[in-house]
Amino acid sequence: MRKIPGILIILMGLMSLVPVCPEAYSQQMKDITSEHLLMRLPQERTLLGREVLIDLERFYKFLDGAIDAKLPRQIALLVDWERQESRTNYRDVSIIVGMNQPVASGTRTFLLKESMREIARFGLLELSQGAERPDYEFLYEGMIEILVNEFNHTSRSLESAWVISKFLDEMGQLSLETQRSWPDFSKDHRCFRNAAPGITFLLTFRELEGRDKPGKFFKALRRANLSKSLEETFDKTASELEAIWLRKVRQHRIPDEITISAEEAPQLFETTLIPEAVEPGDQLKVRFQFKKTEGVLLPDGVFIRDLRTNTIFQAHEDSDAISATIPVEAGTAPGEYGYSITAIDESGNLRQYKGNYEVIGIP
Repeated sequence: MRKIPGILIILMGLMSLVPVCPEAYSQQMKDITSEHLLMRLPQERTLLGREVLIDLERFYKFLDGAIDAKLPRQIALLVDWERQESRTNYRDVSIIVGMNQPVASGTRTFLLKESMREIARFGLLELSQGAERPDYEFLYEGMIEILVNEFNHTSRSLESAWVISKFLDEMGQLSLETQRSWPDFSKDHRCFRNAAPGITFLLTFRELEGRDKPGKFFKALRRANLSKSLEETFDKTASELEAIWLRKVRQHRIPDEITISAEEAPQLFETTLIPEAVEPGDQLKVRFQFKKTEGVLLPDGVFIRDLRTNTIFQAHEDSDAISATIPVEAGTAPGEYGYSITAIDESGNLRQYKGNYEVIGIP
């Protein structure tokens, strides 16, 4: 059994992280503590840290009751404003929170959510006794989102995960085999879109077999690989579980909109078609400009459906905008055709928009 370090050992662990974060040398750091958490951050951010630590302590206590694992007496968090990703160090009982990320919108909001996610990750690693491999990373990501949203009473945002999963399925990107290849599927990028398959998989079997089943699955990872852990937990083969999950996703109806926070929801204000009229055999680029809101909208959360072929495509970053490409096959008849845009932000707000494009005859 891993021994739980005391406060001095935690501090030593944080000091050992300084070479990973060399900027810590150039600024005076401050330690603040709550009952179960120790946070190290730049001294000028102390007030922010104290505000966030109150809510993080509440989340720690929620997590301690939500999962069947004994959390360490104290977890250390190092907040790094230069680091571009966060990391949980299970053996050192410490967390690095990287604040230099595209999704870091409001500083306080991001610090709170990112810290919660990493504390939740630590709790799941406690369940699995540190079992962590790329082929089941998608389930860690999914369960983290479930726990954080349940604590924040924003579980309705998980409804958008079903929409994303449905789109991924149509695009041939939803299966246990696909999700097990986490680096290929996610490009090692943590976002709501990439967590959606794990969210819907776990919610499917929590609904069918009880709320305690996901916890039992993470415990099973102590002893076996993904396939065997799934079979041990749910008493079905991985292929049988996949079939149930995909059937549930495909039955899901896509709502016109989902509002978690109206102030954060995506707002499309301009669409540009390149070219304005497309010839058969060419490609049409649809470029979107969204208004700046309090929310975070990534290209990963934007999808376009060509209503002519009923095919859905993933959007991508395009300079200061987001764009998607619709192929117009040779032989397409001239005329006006429609498309629909679905934008889902990192909070689960969903908005849909419609537009038209023109296919012209080849001279």
